[in-house]
Amino acid sequence: MKTIVFLYVASKSKYQFEKSFNSQSAFDLSLSWASKIENNSEIAVLTDKSEETAVNNAVSDFKKNGTFANVTVASEEWTTSKMLHFLATKTESVKADFVVYSFGNCPFLDIDLTREVVSSHIKYLSEYTFADGYPYGFAPEVIASGALNIISSLADGIQKSEGDKEVSKTSIFSVMKGDINSFEIETVIAPKDWRLLRLDFSCSTKSNYIACKELYEIAKKTNAPFTSQPLSEIAEKSAEVQQTVPAFYNIQISSSCKGTCKYCPYPKEYKNKYGFLPNNIPGNENKAMGLEQFKSIVSQISALSENAVVGLSAWGEALEAPDFEKYIEEVLKYEGLSVLIETDGTLVTTELASKISSIGKSNKISWIISIDAFTEKKYNTMHGFEENSMEKSNYSKAVDSISILEEYFAGNVYPQFLRVNENEDELEGFYRFYHEKSNASKGNLIIQKFDSFCGLLKDEKPADLSPLERNTCWHIKRDMTILQDGSVPLCREHLLEGTIGNVLTEGLESVWKKFRPFVKAQIEKKYENKCGGCDEYYTFNF
Repeated sequence: MKTIVFLYVASKSKYQFEKSFNSQSAFDLSLSWASKIENNSEIAVLTDKSEETAVNNAVSDFKKNGTFANVTVASEEWTTSKMLHFLATKTESVKADFVVYSFGNCPFLDIDLTREVVSSHIKYLSEYTFADGYPYGFAPEVIASGALNIISSLADGIQKSEGDKEVSKTSIFSVMKGDINSFEIETVIAPKDWRLLRLDFSCSTKSNYIACKELYEIAKKTNAPFTSQPLSEIAEKSAEVQQTVPAFYNIQISSSCKGTCKYCPYPKEYKNKYGFLPNNIPGNENKAMGLEQFKSIVSQISALSENAVVGLSAWGEALEAPDFEKYIEEVLKYEGLSVLIETDGTLVTTELASKISSIGKSNKISWIISIDAFTEKKYNTMHGFEENSMEKSNYSKAVDSISILEEYFAGNVYPQFLRVNENEDELEGFYRFYHEKSNASKGNLIIQKFDSFCGLLKDEKPADLSPLERNTCWHIKRDMTILQDGSVPLCREHLLEGTIGNVLTEGLESVWKKFRPFVKAQIEKKYENKCGGCDEYYTFNF
């Protein structure tokens, strides 16, 4: 049966052309893989103007080796809809029975696994076939030519919102989900479910590129086959592959906090360390991280991770920091960084929201509002506030902050409910109210599990959500908490103690390297004292 192979080369993905794999790039290896697919009439590369020169140079070099001559390049400002229509039209023009589709930044595309996917597609007369259970980057998608016409029509019709989006790794299936029961779908199942590792073996970001390089070097050193199963097994046991660069930095820019939330250990631990509560800090010298110190940290974050979410709410109320908007402005100077603010909402005003919005890039600013209740009485109990006769209660301020923020940061405002025994009776009311699309949050919300901070607080979980088998902690692999003085605890569970370094004196990268032994130990199922009593290991930020 006649085949055509499509490789999509994403823009702003400089690592896909790095010659890091025995003097070949991820794109070079993708071309080589495509050339080995049986009955392949053409390799069609889709790219945009920003990558066109690099793609053409690589294709020219590839053609010179004489293994496969029919490689074409189409340059366009692609949306998902444009891409699907191109696939359908091109496939029809060459009279191919089906297409093999992949991103062109995957250095480990497995030709044997590809053949298995194609064979399954033909055998079961499938319209869409994929491999399931493997990390991303080992296998392509296979789509029947007739199905492409239907999918492209969906992208212009009931799935237009998906069709108008930029092309992503999940674009085709996201469009299909609009009418999923209309398609015959087959899967090739991995011998083990490695999706839980959340690994992405494409050279799309710095983090994924590092994981690819580390995996390649280990496989080469151990003479392992460059096929999906052995590579997945290596990745499962390798701290070097799993811990690349942080994806989430939670920074304490303010130590001040007027609340005494019932299930937050911070006020008590702060008093134990400093002798007074964070709602009664004498003077101003200890209330906020200096802006210049913050700038230094953010610059290091951009250099190390390139792409990351920067939280401003490790401990304390972030909005208490003087010139709060300047901290946000500093983060947004860097293209790959976005901002997360978790607040009780009582200090949110229209003036503040407008001022922050005027910085620009509002789509890169997300807000979490800690409500934790559905009634004012329960809210006061949860947050340690007394009932009062003020013109506007703290509960009203918190609830109103959602609509204020949604006006300026549409789709990025999340009321949050910390689920404990004491407020379990209000969970359903909270969910039903905030889940409504007509609500101020437009249906966005977060239900957060209770955290005992490794037994520091009495266990108040209404339900045990932990997995049957313990995984390596996501937080020590992907997160970094930075306290006001620049010190870094192993994780947030250590609160103000248990620091392993200081980013202001040692440098961010140097401190991050100190996490590696803890990751290795957990992969080997060894846990230091605090980690052994923790059940946050399976929760995931970014």
